[in-house]
Amino acid sequence: MADDIAAADGAKVLTHEQAKDAARAWVKSLRSAPDAQPALTVGDALDRYLEARTAEGMKAVYDAKSRARVHIRPKLGSVRVADLTLDKLRRWRDAMVQAPKLLRTGKLATKQNSRAIDVTDPEALRRRRDTANRTMTLLKAALNWGYQHQLVENDRAWRLLKPFRDTGSVRVRFLDAAEQQRLLNTSDGALRDLVAAALMTGARFGELAKLAVRDFDRANGTVFIERSKNGRARHIPLTAGGIGLFERLAVGRAPKAPLLVREDGEAWKPAQYQRGFKASLERAKLESITLHELRHSYASAMVRNGAPLIVVAEALGHSGTRMAEKHYAHLAPSYVADTIRRTAPDLVITTKSKPVTLNISA
Repeated sequence: MADDIAAADGAKVLTHEQAKDAARAWVKSLRSAPDAQPALTVGDALDRYLEARTAEGMKAVYDAKSRARVHIRPKLGSVRVADLTLDKLRRWRDAMVQAPKLLRTGKLATKQNSRAIDVTDPEALRRRRDTANRTMTLLKAALNWGYQHQLVENDRAWRLLKPFRDTGSVRVRFLDAAEQQRLLNTSDGALRDLVAAALMTGARFGELAKLAVRDFDRANGTVFIERSKNGRARHIPLTAGGIGLFERLAVGRAPKAPLLVREDGEAWKPAQYQRGFKASLERAKLESITLHELRHSYASAMVRNGAPLIVVAEALGHSGTRMAEKHYAHLAPSYVADTIRRTAPDLVITTKSKPVTLNISA
């Protein structure tokens, strides 16, 4: 190595510090990315990453493209990756928390609808930070892909950027049986079928939208989800009501036709149901929830009726019980809770003029 350095420096005698600098430069030249593109922008990196992942069968491509369009490209899309710094990325991350929430806007509108965020509300702040973390994960994935494919020289700026902490403790909303019935009663036509299918299967919207007539198995009383979010296929057993619903939807239709369709006969696409769904919630006098949260209502009913969490996880298409334990374990009959209620001391409070007695359960 010393000979190489000397040759590179014209064979002149170097001082100790000059030799160290020359050695560092030589090592850096060996490690440099041969295909590095100094002019590569963040937008370019996103394009290359999403193109590659789509070819690999990436799930949730629509969500990733939408997230990039709304949260990344406007502020960072034209910035060269080589010019990214930790401070620049941190400022972008923090600005997402303060930015107004973008709302659905008509095609002919001249201004984007938005709503200011109340950052004094702990739950609103948690949600915004969670959104920022998810968006940051997408950005890092795209930049890391570029670094791993030697399109980028250095990954230090985004490697040092950390996510917000304590953003995952969301309060999960469940609809009880009466609320579910009210929601169905205030929904009409194709939307009512979509809501009923979500409540009776616990499937995600994307899974329901991709169901074909042939995915309903009348003989076994199941619907087949060809690909879950984790890439696994699953069969969802149906109740008598679910069988009746899908029988009606499938009768007389071609095997490859979409099972759940809009009023015009076309398959559902993201965002097409949201306005009608929100109106149904308002008529039912229910707080604002998403169609995805109907999945929680399906799972919570199973848990309350004694289904083991492994069964719930399988029905939901989870690869393990971690998510089921996180959201639904507190609803399950608990040996620990039952034992404590049966054996622990119990304080009986009467009035201030009478003594407080301590009852020890038998």
